[in-house]
Amino acid sequence: MDFTNLVYLKVGNVRQQATYQLLDELQLFTHLADYQPILTGTVPLGIDIDSSDLDICCEVYKLEQFAQRVQKYYGHFEEFTCWSSTHQSVSTITISFQYQHWPIEIFGQGLPTQQQYAYRHMLIEYRVLDLANARFKDKIIELKQDGVKTEPAFSQLLGLPDDSYEVLLNLEYFSEEQLHQLLDTKGYLK
Repeated sequence: MDFTNLVYLKVGNVRQQATYQLLDELQLFTHLADYQPILTGTVPLGIDIDSSDLDICCEVYKLEQFAQRVQKYYGHFEEFTCWSSTHQSVSTITISFQYQHWPIEIFGQGLPTQQQYAYRHMLIEYRVLDLANARFKDKIIELKQDGVKTEPAFSQLLGLPDDSYEVLLNLEYFSEEQLHQLLDTKGYLK
């Protein structure tokens, strides 16, 4: 699955198609093309719920310049906020706003987007969902509706230790056979 090309959304479920339309209307990926944006999170995986937001990772080294660009195009939208922090020991900028009924969060970090946690988590979750039965996906959605975040939901169902954000990354190195075994022991293998 190539999550770097939004075309998959055009042929996805109803919410994925709506997301494609929304991103096209906003021209978000055009305006941020210099920053290698990638849509991450639950929508690409089809495990989003009504309160899910659209998460977009960007490769950003000049945070202030990036903030100015995003504000130029999207600063007039509802609930526009921008803040800087440190995430994974890397300077980070997070910008959020509301468009139609969708909360949008743009996350910029001085790392290539494909090395950022959100993208890496999404790839792991995609691999697990691809091998798991429908009951697993249903349970993930159910946990999310109960207020559990995505990574902790995966960790809980897979029986992983509590630090789900870090531990989930270990699954990157699991072979397909190891993932099969993990899902099988939990009763979630297709």
